[in-house]
Amino acid sequence: MNKLNRQQRQADEQGRQSKYPFSVAHGGVPDFTVLPNADNSGAVVSLYDGAGTLVVATDAATKYGLARPFTQVPMYPSQPGLVYSGAGSAIPLYSGQLVQLNSCFYLSWNFTVSSGGVTGLTGSTYAKLVDTVTGWTWTTPTVALSTGVSSTGNLLNGPFSVQVPKSSLGHFMTIDLYGWVSANTGNSNAVAITPLAVLGADYALSQAYFAGTTSP
Repeated sequence: MNKLNRQQRQADEQGRQSKYPFSVAHGGVPDFTVLPNADNSGAVVSLYDGAGTLVVATDAATKYGLARPFTQVPMYPSQPGLVYSGAGSAIPLYSGQLVQLNSCFYLSWNFTVSSGGVTGLTGSTYAKLVDTVTGWTWTTPTVALSTGVSSTGNLLNGPFSVQVPKSSLGHFMTIDLYGWVSANTGNSNAVAITPLAVLGADYALSQAYFAGTTSP
């Protein structure tokens, strides 16, 4: 009897291992799937809610990391209480931290320059993502914005995005948004930053912004 039970268990295990692709659904609405990716070199695992909306999935395009959910990164002032900065060299104004689980990283932010009323100014800004384990670093293009005397200017930066190396998955990452007065420091000239979207994302969203875009 024990021998028959062992044989039955082995047959059941072999049967479970061979059930690929695998799909569970109710009333034609998907609940859970394990399906081959586009070139059949691996599997895409997906979990849906009761209405068939994708909730959790691996990234089929990169074949590693999450496509869903996106990882929202809380951003905080790097120097508590500081809104505007008159610094004449690059300093982080907003900072955040995350464990990288998605295949890509995506961000955009608003950059404000304000003239103190004596001279105009030029402000510059960029963002920097760092894998604190491997040292891998990604820096966005530096964007500059000028304004006249006694005036304020605003610039939407990005979206900028990057595909994160597979070796960085699960690592602790830092993200910093830098800003400074790059021309005509002093005279109460200052810059400020407002984070808009800072998140781990999938390839489908991010790939259009790998080169980066900036509004006029």
